[in-house]
Amino acid sequence: MGYEDGDRERDRDRDRDRDRKGEKRKRRSASSESAERSREREKRRRKQQQEYVNKNRGPGGTGGGQSMFWDGFQWVPRADTSAANDINASRKNRRLYLGNLPYHLGITEDSFSKQLYETMRDRGMCNDPNQNPVLHVWFARDKGANYGFCEVASIEETERALQLDGMIVLGVPVSIKRPNDASNPVGMIGGVAVGIHGMAMPGQGPMLALPAMQVTATSPVILINEILKIDDKTTADDYTDVLEDMKEGCGAHGKVNGVLIIRPEHAQGRPGLKPGDVYIQCQTTDDATKIMRAMGHRKYDGRQISMTSFEESKFNSELKPLM
Repeated sequence: MGYEDGDRERDRDRDRDRDRKGEKRKRRSASSESAERSREREKRRRKQQQEYVNKNRGPGGTGGGQSMFWDGFQWVPRADTSAANDINASRKNRRLYLGNLPYHLGITEDSFSKQLYETMRDRGMCNDPNQNPVLHVWFARDKGANYGFCEVASIEETERALQLDGMIVLGVPVSIKRPNDASNPVGMIGGVAVGIHGMAMPGQGPMLALPAMQVTATSPVILINEILKIDDKTTADDYTDVLEDMKEGCGAHGKVNGVLIIRPEHAQGRPGLKPGDVYIQCQTTDDATKIMRAMGHRKYDGRQISMTSFEESKFNSELKPLM
């Protein structure tokens, strides 16, 4: 009888060992699959980079190609400060007027350039966070003057820097606006074309001033509208790629607890849900704010993304069960 009990115990031990080994194999397999997906995504990104470089090569296939960097969602060209002709052509649109400079507190061109760069970098406004987009700063030194100008590397970064109007420098709010002689490119805000602050563009009615928009989240949940265009060719890997891209890209700027992408089956019987929308559940509202400021102006798969806050209680009751 004792031998039989011992045999049964040994059998149970062997079964437990087999189960543990099986679980380890499953975990290794899942880890390998995740690593393989990451490698495939990186291959696609490198291919996109090479295609962009080849497309922008100069005549004869030499020079002209821009270096690229991964901004969290896509490959983006670095600001090319060597193309003198292009820089001269766009200089007016890349200059900013600086007012109310605190000369009396010891502000210098170098210290202002450093603070402006660091502020833009921390808020995700730089095309390349490792490269200072502030090319030159000049302060008027006439008696009684407290103004100056700066030149930014690209038109896009200049537009973003306008959002910093009122930036506190040595305890003083500094005015950051367009010079009077700048020809501001037309933009759209809320469906309305806007040009230079308070001015009209040819053939247009009076323009709205470009507001200094500073995004602040009102919830720890972020909604990104239709980040994935879904059709009959959409595969399971496409959904997985988006989920992992969101975790990696957004997670670099704030704590992300989970990501949900709406699939067609989720939207069935739920009129408010749209396939392709993504919901990012952050640790805190502050994390959501950091992510929206850093990533909200970027593109994904070539399309401008739209980030808005989503009601936390509604997410917890209706969407979290789908994760």
